[in-house]
Amino acid sequence: MKKSLPLLILVLTLALAVGCSSGSERETGPSISMPTAPSGPVSMDKEDYPVFPDADAGADPSVPAEQGGKGFTGAGWETNTDFDFIGDPRAIKGGLLRDHLRDFPGTLRTEGPESNSAFNYGITSMAYESLVGLHTTTLEHIPSLATHWQISEDKMTYRFRINPNARFSDGMPVTSEDVVATYDFMMDKTLLSPSNQMVFGKLERPVAESMYIVRVRAKELNWRNFLYFSGMAILPAHVLKTLDGDTYLKEYNFKLLPGTGPYIIREEDIDKGRSITVRRRNDYWAVKARSNVGIGNFDEMQFIVVRDENLAFEMFKKGELDYYPVSMARQWVEDLDFENIQRGLVQKRKIFNDEPNGIQGFAFNTRRAPFEDIRVRKAFTFLFNRRQLIEKLMFNQYEPQNSYYVGGRYENPNNPKNEYNPQEALQLLAEAGWNSRDTQGRLVKNGAPLQIELLYASRTFEPHLTIYQEDLRKIGISLNLRLITGETLFQLVNERRFQMTQMGWGALLFPNPETSWHSSLADVDNTNNITGFKNARVDELCEAYDKMFDVEERVRALREIDGILANAYPYALQWNAPYSRLVYWNKFGTPPGYLSRTGDYFGSGTGPGLPQMWWIDPAKDAKLQQALRDPSLKLEVGPTEDRYWIEFGNNEQSLQPPARKIP
Repeated sequence: MKKSLPLLILVLTLALAVGCSSGSERETGPSISMPTAPSGPVSMDKEDYPVFPDADAGADPSVPAEQGGKGFTGAGWETNTDFDFIGDPRAIKGGLLRDHLRDFPGTLRTEGPESNSAFNYGITSMAYESLVGLHTTTLEHIPSLATHWQISEDKMTYRFRINPNARFSDGMPVTSEDVVATYDFMMDKTLLSPSNQMVFGKLERPVAESMYIVRVRAKELNWRNFLYFSGMAILPAHVLKTLDGDTYLKEYNFKLLPGTGPYIIREEDIDKGRSITVRRRNDYWAVKARSNVGIGNFDEMQFIVVRDENLAFEMFKKGELDYYPVSMARQWVEDLDFENIQRGLVQKRKIFNDEPNGIQGFAFNTRRAPFEDIRVRKAFTFLFNRRQLIEKLMFNQYEPQNSYYVGGRYENPNNPKNEYNPQEALQLLAEAGWNSRDTQGRLVKNGAPLQIELLYASRTFEPHLTIYQEDLRKIGISLNLRLITGETLFQLVNERRFQMTQMGWGALLFPNPETSWHSSLADVDNTNNITGFKNARVDELCEAYDKMFDVEERVRALREIDGILANAYPYALQWNAPYSRLVYWNKFGTPPGYLSRTGDYFGSGTGPGLPQMWWIDPAKDAKLQQALRDPSLKLEVGPTEDRYWIEFGNNEQSLQPPARKIP
């Protein structure tokens, strides 16, 4: 289970995919099978599903119990065997899931430049696992590749006992040497991933105490050290020993190293520019473990490139795609009352949960004119008429976003609200030197007109972009809209070759402001600090934040950081909504709440989503096929809104990152 990634997840207008295959997998996964209903009742009692099935059956007999081998008792160690299901025990294996990509990814790597996309994380969470998992309902640590763990009293040293049954997709056992090799790989500067060096550089090189026990010591006190090290996706030492970062970047652009998770992608399953197919392994080592019950159900998932969203929507309505995430409010309000929805053949859901809200907005490159001047950034923000756009284009489905930690306890309530104010904007621009006009009425400074290029990667943004463009033109600013592919935008942003760009970011369960806002990353390519933000106080808070084991202290620090960011205007923030919108053919079984408590619809980092948790229900599928043949038949139409997780939270103490659960 891969979790709590140190980077924010970049959410471009395309969904990016990853592939995995080193050319050495033992098997290719099963062929697609038709799901069949179980012959008897399914137990919903968690005690009927072992946390460690076939315990130590795969242990090397030469390793004694006290060194983590067969018979290891766990005395003096921590583990968790009391957790509830994440998936649904009623889930049935088999079948095909069909989805689309708006652009083919520029890379399929999990590390290095251009790798931190939402789709990458969604797929790699199914291909790789970490030492310790995080239960997405309770936020408690649960076993994954490690059965047990230890944390020293000074919280500086961590030990992990690896499950002797754990295997990579090529059949090789997982050992402590794989953990050491993964750390070395993350720290390789030729990997061109400075955020990795920042995060894992706070830890000393791990030590393999035995085949199954590994130890790591922190260089400095940091409450996230255990979280990140235990959540690091483990890679195979037997392959890493043949690579350095530079070789990996060159040779693994469209393949991944073998993983331990339930899915693989073979090189022959990648049709560059057209499609990617993900296949479920039939020899996944932990398929019977309680943490995986109801998870990883589809035999195969196909992602085809459809660059036109209108075409993708039409393909979905024809039954060529199985589900469709609705990103446009107009589409949700006006286009989703067609006959198959009225008959119940297609279901429409707005799903509320506790997924952390990311940000969306116009990113300003503060390294380049004119956005090195905060007055210009503020002016462009005041000229963005968000409330009008939300009302006219988005049917009041959203709320203006005024925080970099929106919608949660980390949001600073005193942040500026940035209402539309062209008069204030003109005053700020005049103070910045844009105080005269040319014969065309354009604002000029030193004889040069104020002209800006804005990058974007999907035509779905054009309605609000063209209105913004026109509002700017009215006061004398030329905004050139440049539509490019998602992979090109990704590259230009990572190389800082832009003035202004439409951008979105996902969020972490446990925020890490350092990897997005620390000054040391401002002038380094391939980091999340794309705007070049620098602030000495934020740097101080980031460093102090690392040592804040008290949750309330972290809340205060993040609120202060949020206030500094909001008043520095690295972005003109846009809008957000606390839900996912999906339409899907009525053939799926779904867990309570449809998604995990903290995950997005795709399962791209904060918890599993539709591809990981849904399944094809044979009875529903049969009814759907019958209704497709007989236009007189209707199926049950479910409620449009689902608030299961909101009601769940109302019945317990508010969801928060508890200090007692994060060492």
